[in-house]
Amino acid sequence: MTSSSELVVRLRNLSASAVSDVLDRCGYPDLSVASAIAPLVRTTKIVGIAACFEGVSEDDPKQDGRPAISGFEIDRRMSANAVLVIAMNGHRVSAAVGGLMALSAKRRGCAGFVVDGGVRDAPEIVELGLPTFCRYVTPLNASGRWRLTRAEGGIALAGQAAANVNVSPGDFIIGDGDGLMVIPQAIAADVIGWTERLPEIEQAIVRKIEAGASREEAFAQHPRFAHIPRLKP
Repeated sequence: MTSSSELVVRLRNLSASAVSDVLDRCGYPDLSVASAIAPLVRTTKIVGIAACFEGVSEDDPKQDGRPAISGFEIDRRMSANAVLVIAMNGHRVSAAVGGLMALSAKRRGCAGFVVDGGVRDAPEIVELGLPTFCRYVTPLNASGRWRLTRAEGGIALAGQAAANVNVSPGDFIIGDGDGLMVIPQAIAADVIGWTERLPEIEQAIVRKIEAGASREEAFAQHPRFAHIPRLKP
């Protein structure tokens, strides 16, 4: 069985768009994260394994029953290849991630952050070279504004093709200038393997077009997705 770390290495050679095509074909069309959650640097690429966290606004009366937990729970779950995925659940004021947290993540080998909300100290995070996707940048810290409430289990991020994308610990994350995709852990090995075959097929299409064939003819002779079975009806 291929290890998670080996799959991460292979996934780094792929693109979010190619993974999206394969997920569409095998029956998972709704695993794209909302485009509003974008990289601090457009050329950034993030690849790794999800570690999931969530919290709520301090002034949200519907969430009064959810006690805060220490923000250091995020640091305690930092590890090599981890993408630290934080759902802020509609909070649009303060940051869940700052420069010191980013430094800690970098030193522990984390792959980066995905925040459905805000970060601060953006120049420091960029200088660290730590891939970070977020909705906004703000100078405001979370104290008195937002609290971390959970550091285990699945979360939901805003989706691009659906209202939400569910993310579970252990799922694979790939993001680049085109956007973010979530690959469920159970199908990651298959999806990565199928995606790896696309460049060879696409090169055959290119050669046919360069030899004078129409795009339609090239696609007919080299169907891009014939090797991908439908996993969901």
